[in-house]
Amino acid sequence: MTSKPVCRAAVDLVKHLEGLYREAYLCPAGVPTIGYGHTDGVRLGQTITVEQADAFLASDIAEAAGRVDALVKVPLNDDERGALASFAFNLGAGSLASSTLLKLLNSGDREGARIQFGRWVYATVNGARTQLPGLVARRAAEAALFKGQTAQAQAVVAPEGDEESRIKAIQRVVGVKPDGHYGPVTQAAVTLWQAANHLHADGIVGPVTARAMGIA
Repeated sequence: MTSKPVCRAAVDLVKHLEGLYREAYLCPAGVPTIGYGHTDGVRLGQTITVEQADAFLASDIAEAAGRVDALVKVPLNDDERGALASFAFNLGAGSLASSTLLKLLNSGDREGARIQFGRWVYATVNGARTQLPGLVARRAAEAALFKGQTAQAQAVVAPEGDEESRIKAIQRVVGVKPDGHYGPVTQAAVTLWQAANHLHADGIVGPVTARAMGIA
């Protein structure tokens, strides 16, 4: 049986968080990636159209949603399912399967499950477990969507004012494609740049890092 489509709010959220890359690149984990975080069968040097990127994302997020459908034992509305599909798309279905989030949800504790999104905000940077602002924003957006707060979910990740220009300036400093999206590639590059310049390597472009970059 064909899985039902993932809600538009979740697809739009993933698009914004991942950013569109029409040329393959190596993600922070060293995996060739293209489009909106697509990795299956990707090779360096590969290029795609926007339409192909949309098709890859549709397939990838549908697969993530199918895993969610198999793991969750309670009824979900479209927003809840979409938030969980975004979570599984980013972290893998295995993370969802082993999570307290899933255990609480399957026990009927939806609010407890929603709170658990906020625990998945860490990554290993230079051998240390580090809270990353990009993951904090992503989990906050997913938690808002899970609760049906679509507008709040969009507000968590939407750029304000001339933020896109600022992000492009940051990207030029750290040597990544200046697309105006502060996605995982940019965040990883900022973290490495901070470490190389003897700054606190947290991936956050605060006042100290901004001054060091010359964009304050």
